[in-house]
Amino acid sequence: MNFREFVDHGWAICALDKGSKAPRYANWNIKSIPANAAEGLDGAGLLHALSGTCALDIDAMDLARPWLAERGVDIDALLADDRAVTIDSGRHGRAKLLFRMKRPLRTFKPKGSGLELRCATAELKSVHDALPGSIHPETKKPYAWGGGLLGDWRDLQAIPAALLAVWRGLDADGAETLPEPQAERPRVDLVKLRKAAFKHSPDCEYEEWIRVAMQLHDGTGGAQEGFDIWKDWSSKITRAPYPGEAVLKSHWLSFDSKGKHAATGAALAAELPAEADEFPIVTAAEAAPTASQVADMVGKKAAIDALVKRLVFVSSADRYFDIETHRLYPTDHAIDHMFTPMLPRSADKPTSLLKFSRERRTVDGLAFHPGEGAIFDFQGDSFANGYRNRLPEPLEPTALELEKITWLFDRIDDQTYRAWLLQFFAHVVQRPGVKIKSAPLIWSETQGNGKTTLLKQIPMLLVGSAYSKEVTFSLLNSDFNDYLLNAWHVNLTEFRAGTRGEREATSKKIENWIADDVISIHPKGMPGYTMPNHMFLTATSNKDDAAAIDNNDRKWAVHELHAPQFTPNEQRWIYNEFLLGPRAAGVLRYYFLNTSIADFVATARAPETAARTAMARASTALDLELLIGAFEEIAAPLDRDIVVTREVADHVRRHCVAKPSADRVGRMLCQAPFMGEPKQWRCGESRYRGVIIRNHARWRNASGPDIMAHISGDTDLLV
Repeated sequence: MNFREFVDHGWAICALDKGSKAPRYANWNIKSIPANAAEGLDGAGLLHALSGTCALDIDAMDLARPWLAERGVDIDALLADDRAVTIDSGRHGRAKLLFRMKRPLRTFKPKGSGLELRCATAELKSVHDALPGSIHPETKKPYAWGGGLLGDWRDLQAIPAALLAVWRGLDADGAETLPEPQAERPRVDLVKLRKAAFKHSPDCEYEEWIRVAMQLHDGTGGAQEGFDIWKDWSSKITRAPYPGEAVLKSHWLSFDSKGKHAATGAALAAELPAEADEFPIVTAAEAAPTASQVADMVGKKAAIDALVKRLVFVSSADRYFDIETHRLYPTDHAIDHMFTPMLPRSADKPTSLLKFSRERRTVDGLAFHPGEGAIFDFQGDSFANGYRNRLPEPLEPTALELEKITWLFDRIDDQTYRAWLLQFFAHVVQRPGVKIKSAPLIWSETQGNGKTTLLKQIPMLLVGSAYSKEVTFSLLNSDFNDYLLNAWHVNLTEFRAGTRGEREATSKKIENWIADDVISIHPKGMPGYTMPNHMFLTATSNKDDAAAIDNNDRKWAVHELHAPQFTPNEQRWIYNEFLLGPRAAGVLRYYFLNTSIADFVATARAPETAARTAMARASTALDLELLIGAFEEIAAPLDRDIVVTREVADHVRRHCVAKPSADRVGRMLCQAPFMGEPKQWRCGESRYRGVIIRNHARWRNASGPDIMAHISGDTDLLV
C-alpha cells in the first residue's frame, strides 16, 4: 500500500506493522515518517496533533448518542453531513469522524460516554488513528474511507463549534467544568453587566436572549459569575418554560471563550447611561496610538484584505462566494460563523466589513466551467466558478487494465459509433468545458449488458462523482433544475417519457441542454438566471423510441447495444477488479488523455447510425407515419402530384387514431420528406387549398380545372 499521498498532502503519519494498530518504535508520536519511506509501509496511522486533525471515535453508539445529545451535539447529523469524512473499521455500532483542528487538545474518554475525543496526549504529543489501507487486527480487513457524498479526506471540515465546546469543557479527569476567567482579557464590571442584562426582558426573542448570554460570557471571560447572571435573568422567563440549567450550560460552553464574536461585554455595559467620572481628560500625547495599537491596526487591515480577496459577491444570487472552496454561502450568519475567528478581536463582523469595503469584488452570476479558474468571463459577464479541480493524477494502465477497457468498448458492434464515443470521452478529458453539441444515447432491451457502465460509470470516473449528475424523468419535469448548477456530466437514466407528447416536450428541453451555449437555472427559493453551458450529456434507455427525434436531428448519436448480459465472472472482472478499484479513475484519465481527437469536431452533428434512423421512425407521430408510408408507396391519399389538404386530413382521420386538423396536415406536407409547396386555386365557383408534392414545376402555374382533372384522374380533361 502506498501511503505517500497522505504525506504529500501535508499530514504526519507513523508506521504500523501488518495487522497491528499500535506503533512499535521510539518517538513515533513526535516525528512523521518521511515521504520516500511511506511507499513501502504495511500500515500507517494519522498523527493528529502534528497534522492539524482530530477524531471523534465512537465505540458504543447507544451510549454516545444520548451523551452527545445532552450536550447539544447531534451525532446522526454529523454522520449524515454531505461533507462528512469517516474511517470505517467494518464493526457494528462504531464510527470515527475526522475533522480539522488547528490547536491540539488533550485526548479524553469521558466515563459512560461510549466515545473518545482523540488528538494529543497531556504533553501534547500526537495520538494516532489507523489510516485506510491498514489492516484491522480483528476483522483482518483493511480500514476504508466513508462519509458523505461530497466527503474528501483532502478537504476535512473544521470541528463543529458545539463539539469543540464539549471538548474544551472537560477537565483533567474528563469531567465537565466551566472555564476560569481569562487573565489576559479585561473583565467588565459585574454590577454594570447585571444592570444592563436586567434592562432586557427575559421574554425577548431567542436571538436577543442568546446575544445577552454571549455578551455576559465575553464580559466575564466565560466565568461562573457571568453564567450566574444569565441563569438568574433567564429564570424570570414567563412566556415559555424555563430552559433549565443543563440547556443553559450547553449553550454557555459553546460560546467563543476568546472574545472573537461581535457580542461583547463592553457593548452590553455601554447600554447603561454614562456617568460623569467615565469621561477622563485625554492629552494629545495620550491620544497618539502606541506601537502595539499600530501593530494591531496593521494586522487588522491584513486580515480584512484577505477576507475581501477571498469572498466575492454574486449579484444574481445575492450571496457571497468563497474562491478557495468554490462554495456559495447560504446566509450571512454562515459567513460570520466561518470567518469571525480569522479576524482580530477588534474587527467588526465579516459581513459588515464586506458590505462597507470599497475593494469588495462583485460578479454577475454563478456558473460551472471545468476549464477555468475561480472567476471567469463569458460574453461580457463575469461568473464565479463552482468547479474545483480534485481529479486524480493519470495512471498508465497495465496490460490487463488496457485489455478490460478495450473489451468493454468492443461490446459496441458499430465500429464508427465506437470510435466516435472514444473520441467523445477523450475530448471531455483533453478539452474540459469546451461544449460538445451532440450526445450519445445507447438503448437495449437487455438489462445489465453494459450500457449504463459505458455512459454513466465511465464519465463519472472521468469527471468525479461530485460533478456527475443522474437525472430521472421526474427531475426533468420539475419546476426547479438547480441540480444542473455544478454539473459537468448529466446522465439521463432509463430515458423515456410516458406519452408521445411528453417525449416531444422532454426531448426539446434536453436538446437545448445539449446544443445551447447558455442554460437557464431555476433554483428553489431563489430567482432564476442564465449561465454558460459547459456540461455534456449521455443517456441510456431500454426503449427504441426513447427520444422524439427525426431524420434531420443532429444532436443524438444513437446506438442499439446487442451485447449479451454480463456473466457473474465478467461483472467481477470488470467491476470488482477494475472500475470499483482505486486506480480506475487515474487509469481512464490516462487512456483518454492519450486518445487522438484530431478529427473530432465538438460542434459537428452526431454520427448517422441505423439505430438513430430506426428511433426516428419509432418516435414518429402516427398521422405523420401514415402519410410517410403513403408518400413512399405512392398510395392514397398521396397518389397524386397535388392533393387537397382537407381531403387528405379526412383520409387520415378515417384510418388513424390520430385526428389531425387540415392545417396540421398542410404543415406536415410542406416539410421533409414531402417538401411540398402550398397551392390555392379556383374551379368554377369553388376555391381549394392544397399542396404540390411531386412535379412542382408542372403544377405551379396550372389552372384550377387542370388540377381538379388530375386529382379526379380524368386525364382526358387535361389540356
